[in-house]
Amino acid sequence: MKKFLPSSGFVMLFSTIIFVLFFTRWVFQPPSYEKAMLLEQKAHHLTKNGKLKKAKNYFLAAAKLKDDNISTSRRYRCVASVSSDATQKIKYAKLALKYNPDNQNAKNELKFARANK
Repeated sequence: MKKFLPSSGFVMLFSTIIFVLFFTRWVFQPPSYEKAMLLEQKAHHLTKNGKLKKAKNYFLAAAKLKDDNISTSRRYRCVASVSSDATQKIKYAKLALKYNPDNQNAKNELKFARANK
């Protein structure tokens, strides 16, 4: 039996289609800092509506995306503020201070969580 190989024109067409698909996905996908900002906005909206568990997940997702240290610190501090467990509050307040040691809100959150533990 003879095996048929695709023609060079078909291979080139297929390669071009794959390249165009990846390129358009890359172009239309927002950068990570924009994704983080959108996730943080959603988390603030959920916090305002009293859905703290969902807000915590959105804040964590936003904090895990690559961004500047001050924004990451703010997001971890927000996770600490919506957490109900004192151990979690301490953990995330410390993470916030790791990214920005001057975050006064994180310092206050840590102090409050240690006092209530």
